[in-house]
Amino acid sequence: MQESSPLINIGLYLTYILFAVAAITAIVFPIIQTFGDLKKAKGGLIGIGILLAVLLIAFLVSPAETGLFYEKHDISPTASRVIGAGLLATYIVFAGVVISILYAEVAKLFK
Repeated sequence: MQESSPLINIGLYLTYILFAVAAITAIVFPIIQTFGDLKKAKGGLIGIGILLAVLLIAFLVSPAETGLFYEKHDISPTASRVIGAGLLATYIVFAGVVISILYAEVAKLFK
């Protein structure tokens, strides 16, 4: 069995601490900037709100299916519903992207 060096342990702990600081900084500073100037952040907040609404609607519409396949792979009804909601939200967002691209191209023709 190999003995671990104290320098390796210190390096790992330092890496964990720096990773935590970086993650916290990456989360906290954008929030501070967002609430610092709400007028500039209005478009981004609207986009986040629309995405949350799509996710909520997809979750509410998704069925909690069960069956032989779900039992075989040990998938609970709640997990089935979350999976279905993720798929449905992906389809909705994809359709929105396609519609926006088509709208942009058609609008460009009339300018």
